[in-house]
Amino acid sequence: MRVSEETLRALRALDTPTVSNAIESFGVRPRTMGHADARIRCMFPELGAAVGWAVTFTTGEFAPGERRGQGARIRLYEAVERAPKPCILVQQDTGSRPLSACFWGEVMSNLFRRLGAEGVVLDGVVRDTEAMRAAGFKTWAAGVTPSRGDVRVAEVNAPVCVGGMAVLPGDLIHADPNGALVVPGEIAAEVPAAASKIMDREAGMLEFFRSPEFSIEELRKRYYS
Repeated sequence: MRVSEETLRALRALDTPTVSNAIESFGVRPRTMGHADARIRCMFPELGAAVGWAVTFTTGEFAPGERRGQGARIRLYEAVERAPKPCILVQQDTGSRPLSACFWGEVMSNLFRRLGAEGVVLDGVVRDTEAMRAAGFKTWAAGVTPSRGDVRVAEVNAPVCVGGMAVLPGDLIHADPNGALVVPGEIAAEVPAAASKIMDREAGMLEFFRSPEFSIEELRKRYYS
């Protein structure tokens, strides 16, 4: 389900905790679902938030002696080029060494930027971090490694699960220094307004916490009665 450019801009201006709280208010999924856990961290916080449509893929490593066909890798390039923009790669490493085999570095980040991708969320590792930062490629990953290993692209635009976050091709992803989550398409257009109400409520709470009127009894009356 696509949303307007105005909605995308509004979502980009929000942080992921506020987006998460806004999604909760609609009751469309359990609070424990829809977001990546602490295994997935923002590599370049200074690059800011990423909002876009998911292009999903899985990776592994070539087995010893396996023919190194690159058809799946080319299909991935084509999928990103065709995808609605902005788009975000979401990669699940299903190989035997997901924290060793490295697909992302200077070359891949620059290539996928050229193809129109804003960034990537993955449960594997990256390298060439300074070059990736210089390319402006927004990245959420499990860590870094110096070696590329022997990576093979497996499936393109298949369901994936990254850090406990289930993602389908075309899902709307919101990610920032706090982490990454899926914005349900059926409520995406309503999330900014819901987030605004939440921020107003929280601003009032913070003002009260700092005021001379603060007490546990007053807190109970205002928010827990």
